[in-house]
Amino acid sequence: MNQLNETDAEKILSAVRIGLWRVEFEEGKPTRFYADAVMDELLGVTGDVTPEERFRFHIAHVHPADMSMFQEYADKLAEVRTEIVYRYLHPLKGEMIVRCGGVRDVSEKGFIYTMGTHQDISETVRLEREREMERRLTEMNKSLQRNRERREDYYRELLDIQSCGILAYTIPDHRVVHMNAEALRMYGIKNIGDAQGKIGNALRSVYYPKPGTVERLRKLQKEDDSVDYECIIGKGSSNESHIVAKTKIVQIPTGERAALTTFVDISEMMVLKNALRQAEEGSRAKSAFLFAMSHDLRTPMNAIIGYANLMETHWGEQELTAGYLKKLKEASQFLLGLIGNVLELARIESGKESLSEEVWDMRKLEDTIDMLLNDEIVRKHLKLEKHMRVTHPYIYCDAMKLREILMNLMSNAVKYTPAGGKVCLTMEELPSEKAGYAQFRGIVEDSGIGISAEYLPHIFEEFTRERNSSESGIQGTGLGLRIVKSFVDMMDGSILVESEQGKGTRFTVLLSCRIAEKNALKQKEASTDRLMLSGKRILLAEDNVLNAEIAMTLLADAQAEVDLAEDGVCAIQKLREVPEGYYDLILTDIQMPRMNGYEMAKTIRALPDAKASIPIIAMTANAFEEDRRAALAAGMDGYVVKPVETAALGKAIAELKI
Repeated sequence: MNQLNETDAEKILSAVRIGLWRVEFEEGKPTRFYADAVMDELLGVTGDVTPEERFRFHIAHVHPADMSMFQEYADKLAEVRTEIVYRYLHPLKGEMIVRCGGVRDVSEKGFIYTMGTHQDISETVRLEREREMERRLTEMNKSLQRNRERREDYYRELLDIQSCGILAYTIPDHRVVHMNAEALRMYGIKNIGDAQGKIGNALRSVYYPKPGTVERLRKLQKEDDSVDYECIIGKGSSNESHIVAKTKIVQIPTGERAALTTFVDISEMMVLKNALRQAEEGSRAKSAFLFAMSHDLRTPMNAIIGYANLMETHWGEQELTAGYLKKLKEASQFLLGLIGNVLELARIESGKESLSEEVWDMRKLEDTIDMLLNDEIVRKHLKLEKHMRVTHPYIYCDAMKLREILMNLMSNAVKYTPAGGKVCLTMEELPSEKAGYAQFRGIVEDSGIGISAEYLPHIFEEFTRERNSSESGIQGTGLGLRIVKSFVDMMDGSILVESEQGKGTRFTVLLSCRIAEKNALKQKEASTDRLMLSGKRILLAEDNVLNAEIAMTLLADAQAEVDLAEDGVCAIQKLREVPEGYYDLILTDIQMPRMNGYEMAKTIRALPDAKASIPIIAMTANAFEEDRRAALAAGMDGYVVKPVETAALGKAIAELKI
């Protein structure tokens, strides 16, 4: 049927629990409140009551906490169309959530006459709360028409402005009784005239995420019941809508059974919910990452603090403190490299990380282990064995990453081996089929608690720890082995783990490295000789007092003359105040107040005289490759990472040939 008669509309309104009301305010007289049968049922009014009694009854059952808001709503009704959601204390059903909206009929001049709808939305709100979803509330009614001939149009308009979709069709022949505008939009049907021919296919194409929903809906063919569910209309199309729906069996005036469905489009809410979930997962991952790194960072930090304390205790014993200072510097360099590698774990996995190969003496690995793990080995009375069977100790490699691979494995071995146990490191050279290269096999084995067969496949995953390690009270990050695997893969190597619970663990790493001559290492060490800048004038732009003091001392030791500028603005001012050629070089930090290093470099390069070509080297804690490219793009000539090492600075200056 294409037309909605009055009885059908009233039946639908009753099913969706929407009551109609009219209130008259006349000066000097009690307020009169008129209602239909559904409205009285929603109010809890029984028996015959006068309009004045109904008004007092209604006001008495508005929730006290919402009375002020309700009064403001009632006052606005005298001027504009408005609506409210408030709590109503039903005498039989208890607290209800009610949506009420209305409008003033301005055609009445003798008194204020307002009319509208009253809907029990308690069930809808309950469903929204359970599924943690928010409802979009929009205006739900249009003004009631006093003319009886126009009443059918009014009811259609009333249903069409619902923010929820409403669909009613007979069972079992699926004859459409009504389909409001929101339902037409969701199903992609132009108008109710087209609905009859398309509703069958439209219903069959609905997707139900939860198993069993279709079976529950099929039971409605023979049972007068209702079903709450979720579904997706137009799945995979541009008009896809995620829906929360309720289908209820009702009887229409013709005596036929009909399925009445009300549904709300929550697509936007689902997008927001997914975004929130991703944000929460990202936050948890960040927290786990920071917690996981605490152990890896403490190992070199303990060495730094320990050797600093020993230096203080033995101050004046030059030979002894010199040894402590050397180990303290080694631990500091290891910590700095560790921080850099950890921060670039994401870069490794995205393919942005690269190896930084240089000449290194592999035998120094023993010194690293003694320096960082000796205290824990002594404390736990562990037996440590080291076997270095290497023919070519001088190799080209990323020494920091190679040391971290073996240090992570050794640290885990020490950590998970009970007191009195045994830890062994073997580094041996194997023949290589590639000319000029050597293959190295590193084996780290222990007599510790071991790893279960079930957990072994997950050993290299991020933030994972086996249950027995937690139950034994051993703290760990779950990140170290993920870094190890990433570094090994980057070096085109392989890593194998063998373990048995209660009997220990054995890691085997295979790496191929290019062989270097001993004199190549000597040349590298020679590059760390004292920096000499005698007669050079340098302008230093640095806002941090401590960093400025260190840099100025380092440059003064190199016999350079240094002028300090606390930011980019001051640096440019100083440069403009001196003649051309006065400064031989500018060293600048990047992050400075007023004008940063990038802006300063661009400003200098735009100067109209020869000062525009003065060499500029960045000295910054921004250590990533993209930071280096940004410095060069700004017009700088070199790039040195903080903490600044004499060798690195000397190399950068030497390349400028000033």
